[in-house]
Amino acid sequence: MKKIAVIGTGLSALSLVHHLPSQDITFFEKSWRPGGRISTRNHGEYAFDHGAHYLKVDHGMIGLNEFLEKIDAIKILKGSFCRNISQNLPIEEKEIIIGKEGNQSIPLKFHEYLHFPTHFSTKITNIENIKQDYYLIAGEEKFGPFDYVFCAMPFEQSKNLLDKFIDYSDIPNIEFDAIWTIMLAFNKRLGAPFQFGYHLTPEISFLMNQNFKHEYFNEECWVVNMRADWTKQYYNIENYVLEDYVVSQIKKAFQSNSDAIFKKSHRWKYSYTKKSLNDHNSKNFISSIDNRLYAFGDWCEGPSIQDAWLSGKKLAKHFSEVRLG
Repeated sequence: MKKIAVIGTGLSALSLVHHLPSQDITFFEKSWRPGGRISTRNHGEYAFDHGAHYLKVDHGMIGLNEFLEKIDAIKILKGSFCRNISQNLPIEEKEIIIGKEGNQSIPLKFHEYLHFPTHFSTKITNIENIKQDYYLIAGEEKFGPFDYVFCAMPFEQSKNLLDKFIDYSDIPNIEFDAIWTIMLAFNKRLGAPFQFGYHLTPEISFLMNQNFKHEYFNEECWVVNMRADWTKQYYNIENYVLEDYVVSQIKKAFQSNSDAIFKKSHRWKYSYTKKSLNDHNSKNFISSIDNRLYAFGDWCEGPSIQDAWLSGKKLAKHFSEVRLG
């Protein structure tokens, strides 16, 4: 049985481990919880799915829905949806998949199901190769030896970690769109005729009501995403300036006199993969010359939740056939 280190506990990493045959696996995660961008942020009595918003029912990934149902991680909701709010397109009913207790329950349940040891709050800063065995370094701590290391991190971070073992000269640079995300709670209903939709204004690309997802707080809560090009232009805007601006735009759009009683914002630096590794060169992962270090993630396939699942699944298939076969 091979000793394997997996850096990261986002859906790509969880999918990889799920699809591998039984091995001696250890996870390393810089955060205090698994999940990456599939996250629910709690602020007092409020809850916001501030990363990935939902999973499409008809996303096309064989086995994903069935597995998430098996581990009791998801539920299907029907919500009122508008494809383009600014163009006054008709409101339709849309079925979506979300986490049963916030979207964070998807990676939490998945990680719990896998039941492998995990070092949380452990940022790997270096990898050493000593007599052909790989060791992971986090501060003054050393972990290992490992036969194989899988790095499920954003492209830029994995490149910084692995560049002394992997030749990146022929690998295209993967570009991401950053997104400003704002979490808001209002003291009364805005009067929105939908629960989620796209293109509220030229600056606001998406917004989603959280009450119909979480169902346990009184105030009306929303998660708002700014457009990528707007985020790029105002990347360093002060949080309070952004939050006040978004509140004013939302109140104006809905002709509402509601007051925002909670405001919080942050950037997702690696929010959206503009062009995946597969789009560039038809590859599904990056590996060292000895095929013992791997870099992968949703950026290998695309920007969505299902792309993360697919990335891990494809690498597990390759590894099982070529290295373990």
